[in-house]
Amino acid sequence: MKDSLETFLGSLDTLLPDDEVVDIATGLTAIPSFTGDETALANHVDNLLSQHGFASYLQEVEPGRFQTIGRLGPDTGTAALLLNGHLDMDPLGRAWPDDPYTARRDGDRLFGAGLHNMKSGVAAIIGAALAVQRSGISLRRPLLLEFVAGELQGGKGTKFALQEGLTADAAIVPEPYSVSRVITRTAGVQKFALVVRGTTAHTSRWQEGVDAVTVLRRLLDVLDTESLGLTNKDFPTLPRLQTASLIAGRGEEHDLSGVSYCADKATAIIDLRYPPPFEPTDVSAAIGRFVDQARETYPEAEISVDHPPDPAFRVGGVDMPPMDVTDASPIVRDVTSFLHRVSDYRVTETGIALPYSYCGNDTTHLSRAGIECCLFGPRGEQQDTERHVLVSEMVACARTLAAVSLARCA
Repeated sequence: MKDSLETFLGSLDTLLPDDEVVDIATGLTAIPSFTGDETALANHVDNLLSQHGFASYLQEVEPGRFQTIGRLGPDTGTAALLLNGHLDMDPLGRAWPDDPYTARRDGDRLFGAGLHNMKSGVAAIIGAALAVQRSGISLRRPLLLEFVAGELQGGKGTKFALQEGLTADAAIVPEPYSVSRVITRTAGVQKFALVVRGTTAHTSRWQEGVDAVTVLRRLLDVLDTESLGLTNKDFPTLPRLQTASLIAGRGEEHDLSGVSYCADKATAIIDLRYPPPFEPTDVSAAIGRFVDQARETYPEAEISVDHPPDPAFRVGGVDMPPMDVTDASPIVRDVTSFLHRVSDYRVTETGIALPYSYCGNDTTHLSRAGIECCLFGPRGEQQDTERHVLVSEMVACARTLAAVSLARCA
């Protein structure tokens, strides 16, 4: 096996050309796949795998909502390695300079919507699997590929796959934190809605109403200063609360018309990042204590927490606890040792890497299922990070994933 692996490493330029990885990423970019609408991209990935002779199928996470599962090697037994990447992409911000779904290359940068998080990582997984398959080396144990839905909802797709019995000895998730980092310690994420219900009244009789917007605004000001008792010196800026979305109006549906009347319902969608060793139950209890105090301060209003938020907002749904595992693990060692053999990059950070460890991702579910895992994926440069990926990092990631796959599965 050692000789076969050395031959494989020396053949990666031929087995997986740089341009092919770019072509794969370009095809992924062309298909919008916002959270909840991943099925078209799942079909594309399934077709791509099938065309190359992989065993693959669509897995229905929710009625009409699919993700893709692929497999290389034996069709029975626990996989030696799982490569997991999510299909859903972040919402687009304002003012994209050109067509967001047409990938554009500028030197080492490849621009396109969703490439950052994390279609470049998905392309690296596909490229790695192709290189292993083309090598012709027989695998003794399976290589499992998961292209999951709903990571941005707390990891819906990965949890579903685990519940369906898909598991492995080890896993790599190529989230966009740079190939120079192999991360094994991350924050937890809890997404919830803080809801205030008041009493509507015309502006001519404002004193007869309870303005939900005013109450919510004051609560958010206080919440911004709260530690909630969730602190860890290794994660110095946590907990961090981000009020990312606000909606207020009249009635349960936040009717935006009738602005001569004060709002009687105001909702804030909040992303809370918190450190280990705290668990979702600790977070819920801390938020509950805050709400109890708020109700005492504003007895005229009805204050509540929706956890998860109303499904109409397409937010949350699954708690994403912290991942807090050692970096002295074989999977970290494998990634670190192979990266510099297949590229010009070197791993410079392992374990915790701030601010990147403030992320939340599917490794939390995998690690809690007993799967040894880490984060290792391509990233762009500082300027316009959310809009591009470095081709050199994407290729380095793909070739490293291929090397680890062969070393573990053959």
